[in-house]
Amino acid sequence: MSVLANVPGGACLDKPTLRGTRCDESVESLRSRIYDRLLEPQREFVDDTDHKILGYCAGFGAGKTFALCAKAIFLGLENPGTVAAVFEPTNIMLRDVWMRAFDDFLDEFQIEHDFRVSPQPEYTIHLPLGPITLLCRATETFNRIRGQNLSFCLADEIDTSSADIAQKASEMMLARLRGGTKPQLAVASTPEGFKWMYRTFVEEPANAAEDSARTAAIALERRLIRARTTDNPHLPPGFIDSLYANYPPQLIASYINGEFTNLANANVYPYFDRDIHWCDTELEHDDRLYVGIDFNVGACFMECMVRRGDEFHFIAEHHASDTPSVVRLLTTTYSSWVAQGNLVVVPDAASRQRSTTNAKESDLSLLKKGGFVVKTQLANPAIEDRVNAMNVLMIAKRFRVSNKCKYLLRSLETQAFDKQGKPEKGIGGLDDKSGPADACGYVITALAGLRRYQTGGSAFRTY
Repeated sequence: MSVLANVPGGACLDKPTLRGTRCDESVESLRSRIYDRLLEPQREFVDDTDHKILGYCAGFGAGKTFALCAKAIFLGLENPGTVAAVFEPTNIMLRDVWMRAFDDFLDEFQIEHDFRVSPQPEYTIHLPLGPITLLCRATETFNRIRGQNLSFCLADEIDTSSADIAQKASEMMLARLRGGTKPQLAVASTPEGFKWMYRTFVEEPANAAEDSARTAAIALERRLIRARTTDNPHLPPGFIDSLYANYPPQLIASYINGEFTNLANANVYPYFDRDIHWCDTELEHDDRLYVGIDFNVGACFMECMVRRGDEFHFIAEHHASDTPSVVRLLTTTYSSWVAQGNLVVVPDAASRQRSTTNAKESDLSLLKKGGFVVKTQLANPAIEDRVNAMNVLMIAKRFRVSNKCKYLLRSLETQAFDKQGKPEKGIGGLDDKSGPADACGYVITALAGLRRYQTGGSAFRTY
C-alpha cells in the first residue's frame, strides 16, 4: 500500500487538517472523569492555564507526578494537533518514574495512545479534538530540544537537578514555547533547599518588590501552588508516621510540608527572618553612612548601613567588578556624604595587601584616595565572632535589612556551614553566597563586635 493512500486529498496550499483521533469521548466527559480523581491543590494546578510559569511544590507522596499526568491531558485538550514535551532530571528517571506513572494514568482513564521508544521516547495521545505528541526528554540533555516548537512543557522533580542545569533547562523550555493557544511551563517538585523552585517563585518576586511594574509582570506570569503530604488520603497506612519517625525537622518541613528549608547543613544565620528583620528606612542627609566592602575579583559587594537608635539598618547594596569601580560608584551615588566626611567604609582586611585590578596600588590605598573615611582592620574578625555578632543582633531584633538588599537577603537565608564547619562559599561572581554576608559582618563587627574576655597569667609562683 502506498503511503499517499493515508494522506487526505486536497490542494497543497489548503489549511492542513488534523490527523484522525481514536477518541470518541467528549471533552467534558474526559475532563470530568479526571477531575473527580484529583485533590484540591491538583485541581488548582490543572485549572490554571493563565500563568506562563506554573509551579506545584509538595512533599513526598503528595501527588506531584499524578498532577503532571493530569496536566498533560488538560493542556493537550487546549492544544490539539501540537507537540509538547515532558522532562525528568535523567533518562533513568524518565523511564522509572514518568513512563510508569503516565502509562498507569492512561490505562486508568482508558485514554487511547501510541508509544514509540526509539530513537527518543514519545507518546501520541488521542484526545477528543485531535491527537497531541508528547516528547519525553531528560533535563540534563535539555539542549536536544533545540528547533522544536512546543505548545507546553512539563518538568518533574526539577529541583533534584543542579541549580545551574535547572536554570538553563527552564530557559530553553520557555524559548521553545511557540506553538498552540495556551503555552505554559508547568513544573512539579519536592523542594530541595533553595534551588530553582525557590529562586523562581520566591526570591525573584521578592527582589522585584521595589519595582511595581516588574512585580505586576511577575505576578501575571508566575504562580506557585503548595501541597502537603498529609493532604493525600490515598497513601498507604503508616507512610506519614514513618516519615515523622525517621526525618529531622528540616527534612519534615521540606518532604512533608513542602516548605523551602536548608537541607545541606545548619544555617549560618538561623535567627534571620525577613518578615521580622525588615526595614524600609531611607537615607537622611545628615546620616553617617557605613559601607562594608568584601573584595573579590569580578564581584566586590558593598552593604550600606545606617544607625537608628541602637538598631543597625542595612538600606542598600551595590556591587562592582573591581576597586576603581567601587570608588567611582560610591563617590557618584553618595557625593554629599563623602563631601561631609559622613561615608565610612569598612573594607576586607586583605585590602591592605592585595588589589582586585592586579595593579601596584592596594585596594585600601585606592579607597583612601577616594576621600572616604576608612575604618581599617589589621585582620578580619574571626569567622565565628562575626557570625555570632550578627546572630546576637538578630535575636535582639536590632538587625534590619531592606528588600533592596537582595543579595544580602539571599545570603542570610541560604548560607549553610560546609563539612568543615565553615560558612560555605559560593561559585564566585554575583552567585557568591559569602560575599554579601561578609561585607555586612565587617560593619557589624566594627561597631558591635563581641568582646572576648580572657584571664591573664600571674607572676606568682608556689614551689
